[in-house]
This record gives sequence, structure tokens and C-alpha cells, in this order.
Amino acid sequence: MRFGLVLPIARADGGVTGLLSELAAEARAAERAGFDAILLPEFHQARGAGAVVSPLLVLAHLAAHAPGIRVGTAVLAGPLHHPVRLAEDAIMLDHLTGGRLVLGLGIGHQEIDFAAFGVPHDRRAEVLEEMLDVLDAAFSGKPFVHEGRHLRVESVGITPRPLTLPRPEIWIGAHSPSGLDRAARRADRWIADPQRDVATIARLAGEYRARCAEHGTAPRIALFREAWIADDRARAAREWGPHALAVHRLYWHVGAYRPRLEPWSTGIARDEFTLDRVAPGRFLMGSGAEIRAEAAAWAEETGADYLALRFRHPGGPPHEAVVEALARFGEEVIAGP
Repeated sequence: MRFGLVLPIARADGGVTGLLSELAAEARAAERAGFDAILLPEFHQARGAGAVVSPLLVLAHLAAHAPGIRVGTAVLAGPLHHPVRLAEDAIMLDHLTGGRLVLGLGIGHQEIDFAAFGVPHDRRAEVLEEMLDVLDAAFSGKPFVHEGRHLRVESVGITPRPLTLPRPEIWIGAHSPSGLDRAARRADRWIADPQRDVATIARLAGEYRARCAEHGTAPRIALFREAWIADDRARAAREWGPHALAVHRLYWHVGAYRPRLEPWSTGIARDEFTLDRVAPGRFLMGSGAEIRAEAAAWAEETGADYLALRFRHPGGPPHEAVVEALARFGEEVIAGP
């Protein structure tokens, strides 16, 4: 099992400038602890003091501070990006990092973000399919023309080629049947959403593996989960759980919990969206021994060989506690017995 660290994109008690400094320190801590990668989601129009809104740009900054760890997106809202511009940015970051880039893509979700970028929300899956075609052509270094329903690219040759050939590693986040098929056809790895519990992911993973078999591709699965290490599970739930729960209440409020996959999430009141209901199969918390046991059980149930873990949320824990937790996670889980 390999572990990635999903970094926070905002903090409730300060602006972005201080957060960027803390992210660099957390990237270094993750590198020392033995994490495989640091990963950033994409988010726009945050309330309050704002949030990290240019993941690839920030990852270039973080890669310079932690030169021994991979960097990636988990995930970009693909249709919000022009594929030629995205290809060029990815190529530059691939060269800047010595081939350490992971490009995670999804179809996106928030309608207000699509409105801000002037991109049709209801065609986002089709746009992502075309984007992947353009990205493949752009990474080839050969002149190409793309005439699609949503995207048009005149004869162009993108140079230089990526350092990683034929292209940087691509992960696709998805949970719909068409999205799982896209991940099986087009991605090096499927990354499962943090809203889905492990039992649901196990079922979706079966669909994904079946599509991989149809397309002759190798299934590779990553789980995006929340995580915290403490003396025991009860202490982690008490000290850290409310921060993770607040983020998942936001997910629930904006519709990221889906009735098709989480039927219990409809028709409940806010105070019924509790840690006891949400944590099982989503929150990896407890002592090193408890985490190792649960991670192994999740891997057995889903077939995942990668855990992308988010320790910190806008409301906390504080930066200093996160750095300590990352060191402890490295000692007790990554390098543990």
C-alpha cells in the first residue's frame, strides 16, 4: 500500500499567504514520513479569506520545497480547463519536477463554477472525453487538429514533449457507470470519491474491473479518505472528527452525497448527519495499529493499493498538530511493523 497526502485548500482562521507557507512545511513533513505524493483538489469561490485556486501553480511551488515526493491533482475539474493550456502547464510541471507529476481529472460538480468559467455544466462528461483526446495529441509532440462537438483545435504541435513518456500519469475520479468506463479506458488509475464508503466503493470497483477487462487495461484503484492518527480511535474522533465531519456536511449540502449511492442521505436533518453515521468506511482514524488493520481490510475489500489521505481541513487541526501527525503516521503506519 502506498500513501498520498491530500493537502487542504483553505483555512478558516487566516488568508492564503500563511496557508501556502504551511503547505510547504506539510509537504516536507510528508516527504520525510515516506508519503508517495502530495495532492491538491480544485476548488473555486470559497467564502471568507479565499482558498488555493490554481493547483498546478501551487504544486510547482511545493515541489521545490519537497524535491523527493510526487505532486498531483486530486482532482481537477477538467472541463474548466482548456486542454492545450492544461497540456502545456502539465508538461512544464513534469519537467520542473523531474517526472514527478500525477494529473488527476474529473468532470467537476459545482454549477456555480461552470457558470464562472462560461462552460456548460450539462455537457461536462462529453467535454472531458474530448479533453482527453486533445491531451493525448498534445503530449505526442506531433501536429494535430481536433474537430469535436465541444472543442476545436487548429493544426498545432505542442512542444516540448513531456519528460515522462508517453505522458504524465493520469488518474480519473468517477462514480457513475460512464465515468468508471472512462477511467478503465483512459486512466492509469481510478481514484474513488471521499463521499463513497468502502462498501459502496467495493461494488463500484467490481464495475471498474469489469470495464478494464473489456478494454484490456490493468485496474489500479486509489481511495481518497480522511485520516488522523492518535492514541486511539476515540481520541481521534473527539479531537479531529468534528473537522472532517464539517467538510462532509458541506459535501452533503451541495449534493455530493448521491441518493443512488447513499440513499440514507436524503430526507435527513443536519443534526442527523453525524460522525457515527459518516465515519465508517470513510474516516481512517485511530492508533497506528488500528489504522494499519483498517487500511488492510479496505484494501482487501476494494482491491485498492493506494490511499490518498487528507489530515487537515479548513477548521483544523492546526498546522503544528498536522506536522506531528504526519511524522507519527510515517513511523507507525508507513514504516510500521
